[in-house]
Amino acid sequence: MPSEALTDPVYSGATTPKGADIAPAYDEVAERNVKPNWILYSSLLVALLQPFQSGWSSSQTNLSQYSDTDECNARPVAEDTCLMFPGHSKLEWTFAVNAWIFGGMIGSLFCGHFSDLWGRRKLLFVNCIFMIAGAAIQTPVSNVWAFAVGRMISGIASGTATGTLGAYTNELSPPHLRNMLGMGLQISVTIGILFPAICFFFANTSSGWRYLAGFPAILAVLFLLLAPSMCVESPAWLLMKGRREEAKQVITRLYGEENVYLALSWLESSNKPDPEQGLINDTAQTESLFSPKYRLPLACAVLLSCTQQLSGINAVFYYSNSIFEDAGISDPRVGTLIIDFVNIWPAFSTGFLAKRFGNRNLILWGIAGMFVMAVLMTVAFLVDVAALSVVFMAFYVIAFGATLGPLVWVITADLFPDSVRATATSIGIGVNWLCNLIVGVAYPYIADAFDDYSYVPFVVLLAIFYVLSLKLVPESTASRPRRCSESSSSNALRSNKVTSDAKMWRTQRWRCISTTPGSSSRHRGVPTL
Repeated sequence: MPSEALTDPVYSGATTPKGADIAPAYDEVAERNVKPNWILYSSLLVALLQPFQSGWSSSQTNLSQYSDTDECNARPVAEDTCLMFPGHSKLEWTFAVNAWIFGGMIGSLFCGHFSDLWGRRKLLFVNCIFMIAGAAIQTPVSNVWAFAVGRMISGIASGTATGTLGAYTNELSPPHLRNMLGMGLQISVTIGILFPAICFFFANTSSGWRYLAGFPAILAVLFLLLAPSMCVESPAWLLMKGRREEAKQVITRLYGEENVYLALSWLESSNKPDPEQGLINDTAQTESLFSPKYRLPLACAVLLSCTQQLSGINAVFYYSNSIFEDAGISDPRVGTLIIDFVNIWPAFSTGFLAKRFGNRNLILWGIAGMFVMAVLMTVAFLVDVAALSVVFMAFYVIAFGATLGPLVWVITADLFPDSVRATATSIGIGVNWLCNLIVGVAYPYIADAFDDYSYVPFVVLLAIFYVLSLKLVPESTASRPRRCSESSSSNALRSNKVTSDAKMWRTQRWRCISTTPGSSSRHRGVPTL
């Protein structure tokens, strides 16, 4: 091993969990030459069947013929109207739709603990039980409350999938591919949102919705068939558990035997014991996460999760049929299909844009773009021009899909080292689901109260979130989680004052870019304020 690997001031002391061997110094040039084997891509593709279920479940009820308020309130209910549970009330329908979100909160809050306890891969296997159970309950029921129970169980599966996939992708991917491969989660969800919109053209019958409700069980079965041979466990999790030899075997499958020690250098630097806290065991992880060291990174993760959902995006995906119907579009399914189709493509370009401009800049541009489009959508509603409402809503979705949609999970994963990443991610996603629930429950009543001004509350929130993000969100493009969290908050351990922590976070953020191996030279030394 070269002697400089042992004296490097940045990476000296990057020991294994057992205290044996010192991994070689991180080599940015060598890392960028690493070409992953097919097992990495198959692991991620098969795992992405689960967030596909999340997107599917979020939009499977977004057809006005299922729940038109006037048609469902009519007595008797006319034939071929109010197709799901004829005669249900607005309150019952709101509860049924949002029971899925409540389940998502449960899944996301607990998945971090079980992901650290069992491993990312094993938790995804267990999650298939919830996917199948939720679909099995929803499909045959004739009661809206029983349907809501099935939705809640499906929500647990969705929350677990989205909460686990971010960490799983980050830990399998080499640093130079994390941004690009991290887009897979958002792409999977958006494709899942699109497919029910296509199915609405032939599932608009009294029994068609049952096929939509049962489809996620097929996704679970596919995962159970493919994952045993096509998915590997996270090597970062194996290292956290002290199973170094198993981790080396997995790394060999992922990157080849010749890259084992190079991969260990980027994995073990993120698992390095904290000299002020010692090794973090399972019972101490949550306590550690709420220590001053991670206070502001956690606040940033919560802010991003709130921004993503309270931007109003899911008012589009849950209620676009009703929005377009109110705007005077003859067939709201067409407008919804356009929006859902447009929603897919921005995520494919996010990896390139983030590398070119930085994650933080994209987040700020996305919030600003959504603010402008929300204002223009309000104008379109007021002047009663249906075509404009579709156009502005499409650009609103594009602004979200290229920025807030995928990058929230990438940045959140980058803010924390492996030892607390799963728990931190699950908390962020739990907050995300809570805000999702607020929008899902409140928007129908906001729309009734504000009418054409229904997006004004989101305009106000987007303005607030822009200011907060400008002050708090760090640049994380191509950064190494351990070094970023250390440089931004190491001195915070010596201070009990929140103001001192905040000052340190703001003034040290640029160091994550200028001093971190693997970061783009385009951003080096450039302050992010």
